[in-house]
Amino acid sequence: MWRQAAGLIGLPVRPAVRAAAYRVIADLPGIRSLGEVTDPLGRKGAGFALPATARPDYGTARSELIVDPATGALLSDQEVLTRTKAKAAEAGLTAGTVVNYTATVASEWTDRQLRTPE
Repeated sequence: MWRQAAGLIGLPVRPAVRAAAYRVIADLPGIRSLGEVTDPLGRKGAGFALPATARPDYGTARSELIVDPATGALLSDQEVLTRTKAKAAEAGLTAGTVVNYTATVASEWTDRQLRTPE
C-alpha cells in the first residue's frame, strides 16, 4: 500500500486524490513522522517513514517520504540505512546513509513531446 500511495503522490493529481493517498499512508501500521527533514537535493520537508526491514545486501533500512508541507507535493522517496551488515560497513556505509532515492523536481501533465537533455 505504501508503494502505491507514494506513486499517486508523485503524480500531478488533484488535491483530493493526493489527500486520499496520504490518509492511506497515515493508516499503515508503524508509520511515523520524522518531523522536518532535508531531502537529498537540500529541500526541507515533512518526513514520514515505515518501520525498518531487512535488506539482504546491506542490513536494515526504512522507506521514507519527504513532502512539501505547503503544497503536499512529494519531494523525495528514499531508503535510509538504519543498521549495516559488516560488508556494508567495510564499504563505508553507516546508519543514516541514503542508499536509494527518487527526487521529484516537477510533476505536471502535458500534451507535447518532452525532449531529453543531450
